[in-house]
Amino acid sequence: MVAALAVGGVLLVMMIAASGYAAVILPGDARIPLHLGSHQRAVLVSKRAGLVLWPAAGAVLYGVVGAVSASSLASDWVPGVRDVLTPAVMVVVLGFQVGALVLAAH
Repeated sequence: MVAALAVGGVLLVMMIAASGYAAVILPGDARIPLHLGSHQRAVLVSKRAGLVLWPAAGAVLYGVVGAVSASSLASDWVPGVRDVLTPAVMVVVLGFQVGALVLAAH
């Protein structure tokens, strides 16, 4: 469980680093998409808002999923699920963030 939270934390730091890198690379007038379920439901936000909102969403998901996985709610879950859930969610969110940043660059 501790390893899952540690890996999730590293992925959250990677999200912050991706935003930092994009802050330097993207032009000032770039619009970053925020996906709300699919590419058809994306909202374009300013560069600053997008670079802050993606890691913020990652932090919220890390906290919620990590807390649920570590709580008594997950006591009956298969240990493998508890160990993999937080890193898996963080990888998906990081992937969506990187995709959004790539779209903003084009």
